[in-house]
Amino acid sequence: MISISSRRVLSTAFFGFTPLFAASAQQTYQSPPAGLIRILEAPANPVSSISPNRQWILVTVSDPRTITISDMADSAYYLAGSKIRANPDYRIENIGIRSGTVSSIDGKTARALQVPTGGRIGTTSWSSDGEHLAYTTIGGGKMELVILDPATGVLHHIAAAGLSGKLGDLDWSRDGRHLAFTATTPAGTAVWVADVTTEAARRLTGPALNFTTARGNIVDDPGCSWLNGRAPLVCRLWPAQRHALPKTSEVPTGVIVQESYGRSAPARTYEYLLQGPADEALFDYYFADQVSLVGLDGKITPIGQPGVHARVAPSPNGKYLLVETIQRPYSYQVPMDVFPSRTEVWDLNGKVLREIRNSHVAEEAPSARDAVLPGIRIVNWRPDVPATLVMVEALDKGNPRNVVPKRDQVSLLSAPFTGALTPFVQTEYRYGGISWVSPNTAFLIDRLSRGAKQRVWQIDPSALTGGIPKLVWDRSAEDRYSDPGTWVLVQDTATDRLVPLRSSDGRYLYLRGNGASPEGDRPFLDRFELTTGKTERLWQSAAPNYEQVLQVVDRDAGRIITQRESPTDAPNYFVRDLRNKSLTQITKLSDPAPYFANVKSELITYSRPDGIKLSATLYLPAGYDKSQGRLPFFFWAYPREFQSADAASQLAGSPYQFKRPARQNYLMLLMHGYGVLDGPTMPIVGANGKEPNDSYIDQLVASAQAAVDKIVDMGVADRDRIGIGGHSYGAFMTVNLLAHSDIFRTGIAESGAYNRTLTPFGFQAEPRTYWEAPEVYNAMSPFNYANKINEPVLLIHGQRDDNSGTFPIQSERLFAAIKGNGGSVRYIQLPLEPHGYTARETQRHLLWEYINWLDKYVKRAPPRTTSATATSPALK
Repeated sequence: MISISSRRVLSTAFFGFTPLFAASAQQTYQSPPAGLIRILEAPANPVSSISPNRQWILVTVSDPRTITISDMADSAYYLAGSKIRANPDYRIENIGIRSGTVSSIDGKTARALQVPTGGRIGTTSWSSDGEHLAYTTIGGGKMELVILDPATGVLHHIAAAGLSGKLGDLDWSRDGRHLAFTATTPAGTAVWVADVTTEAARRLTGPALNFTTARGNIVDDPGCSWLNGRAPLVCRLWPAQRHALPKTSEVPTGVIVQESYGRSAPARTYEYLLQGPADEALFDYYFADQVSLVGLDGKITPIGQPGVHARVAPSPNGKYLLVETIQRPYSYQVPMDVFPSRTEVWDLNGKVLREIRNSHVAEEAPSARDAVLPGIRIVNWRPDVPATLVMVEALDKGNPRNVVPKRDQVSLLSAPFTGALTPFVQTEYRYGGISWVSPNTAFLIDRLSRGAKQRVWQIDPSALTGGIPKLVWDRSAEDRYSDPGTWVLVQDTATDRLVPLRSSDGRYLYLRGNGASPEGDRPFLDRFELTTGKTERLWQSAAPNYEQVLQVVDRDAGRIITQRESPTDAPNYFVRDLRNKSLTQITKLSDPAPYFANVKSELITYSRPDGIKLSATLYLPAGYDKSQGRLPFFFWAYPREFQSADAASQLAGSPYQFKRPARQNYLMLLMHGYGVLDGPTMPIVGANGKEPNDSYIDQLVASAQAAVDKIVDMGVADRDRIGIGGHSYGAFMTVNLLAHSDIFRTGIAESGAYNRTLTPFGFQAEPRTYWEAPEVYNAMSPFNYANKINEPVLLIHGQRDDNSGTFPIQSERLFAAIKGNGGSVRYIQLPLEPHGYTARETQRHLLWEYINWLDKYVKRAPPRTTSATATSPALK
């Protein structure tokens, strides 16, 4: 357990733009020039939401980075891999949707969401039928709930005595009459319900909702939801006999013991795990809940016994619950999602009708390709029938090395959940999921990681064993060019679930995809004939525009909603009529980043010596011309593994997109006189049966060298003034490039892992353990080559990094290694920050660090006496 209640960090207001100083001490937060702050904190790009009836488009614009370091300094515990707030989050100051507009798809009606003067929007939610839009507003230090009828423009302002606090978790009943929501105050989180017809709300519970489990720490489903779309609600409340917060003592009462005897239990490296009995007590205190039914009259009916419930999923007919309960012994080696647990079917009285699985020890699947846990590993409700479970179990005991004709068994079990499981279908590869379309149509995916194999089969659920599977697609999951797309999904008003859209005559489903090709992405819409499995292209984006399908309006795909853009036209929303070939513009959104309007962008392609084709987005500062001389450059990249050279060479992106740099810190450098190469591909390819990482360093250096040679040959970059950076695995890449080449003058590495012996049971896509491939782990660890890092390195790491494998000690020890070998290194520790950085003060300070560091070691760097050239890749 780590409590930060005694480690509050206060932001400081020193906003000078001063040089770096050499010291080892705490430094106040700094800020870049005011002009860069205005860009960094400008409104985010518009976000759209299409109503379930596909008749309305909601477009919202948010204020980014509204969270401050003081917001993050509240008391918290780090338990079993999660950050747990000690108190409910009732603050409304950091909610920042600036504006919202609802437009009809015929382009005739546009309604701005009304907010108090100087106020903002909190959250939004469409009703199942698309006839109502609920949203919360913030103004005058309080929040209110408003419901808009977009067709008429009528507003319903929900009133209720005693309603206060932070409103959220909006959840419509299926008939659109009631809206459940939560209200959080310092006392806790209460459940409320609003009646649209009366415009009144009433509180259903006291501040009893378990705000820990309701915020996705264990599961993604909310703490309260309608039972089959109607009352009552199923909620996870605090246990009635909840004890006081356990007291922790600095005086130990004994030793901590962990044991393992002869049983192989590999686990990847995780942060913030339980450390002892005191942590176990806190875990129970914050995560235990009482599953309860909450009626519209406020009657609360407890179901079953209190416990730490990882999942509470109602059956489609609302008569049963699928409940997963975490149980002891808790693990000190893995996070809570792989703790021992039991999965059961309950009735609404809490009676256990069937135990489905029961694990008594913490288990995690091995890192080997296609290895899974033995026994039943997946249990879900089949969504298209009243109460049937779908279960998946390995036939090879989870070991892909076992030679068996079939890998996985899919079985069914229907109410009343007695008797043996009914075998449904077996898969030759690993089970990858089922899309249930109709009583006699479903699509089964099976896949293998080794070889990146993926197949889609059409099966008949009405047949006892799925009928005779019909192969639809057999392809490489890495191959973007052959990707058939994904099903167009719509909301079924009868069940609230998303289902593939089916033509009015029942013959067709629809697919939308990116349309990747050697010329770039050209999004498309296809229709798929169920009887023949053939596809027909209905529409595809064409130059000089980039246009993607967002939704299909009618069952026969006569009209589609698209987002359309070009290199000179900002993205906007349109309705395209495929029958009469007409195009209706729905929105008139302007350039979302006008401050970047004159920045030049280009999708460039090039190759490395082994023939692998590479690509990147090139950005040049506004007003730059080659006659002004070559620019200092900064690269930002992230490597990716492939099992096929052809797939690694495929182009992503389109030259016809409206390119504007995002507001990441490294792209702000465009406003400070730098060129930026964004996302230069760094493919690591496995060849001749070998794993990709067997030649990681050689391929990495070759890709980086090819990118440098390309922009130098274009006449825009100064080979002697180029830096590189990356986050997480990109940071790992950055330090490896400095350790093994002289291509770059400096590197910036955020939240990386640099010693792979500290992640011995696999990392990223590496399937082998350290003991299976020690030479690979050692060769890929830049920590081992710290004595060869002769370029300056800026290391950055969040002190509360919560990502697997990237402990802050990774940066701490690399700093010590470089320092001990006489290298140049600066290490920035970010208080309270996790793996991704959040606070406004942090973002400002990091941009200040970037500019100072790169100005010193790139922009003003003297020429090198020797330089990496195209003919000399400069491997150290």
